[in-house]
Amino acid sequence: MQRLAELADRFQVYALCGPCGRMEALDLGAAIERLGPESTVDTLRARLRCRECGTRSHDLRIVYVGPAGSPIVFQYRR
Repeated sequence: MQRLAELADRFQVYALCGPCGRMEALDLGAAIERLGPESTVDTLRARLRCRECGTRSHDLRIVYVGPAGSPIVFQYRR
């Protein structure tokens, strides 16, 4: 499974809540710090909980945004 550390430089990860429709860009650096450098996408997915409605949601979107330091020209919209 993909490690979060492998995604941090070139990808943005979004958590989506099906019941209430909330979408939030996740801070991968903070997630790696909290879960450890070997943490995987599945580890993160299992810990997600919507801040709006409290539902445990496992829905993630992983979007390529280019090398770190490059301007992000893509914004995920539902």
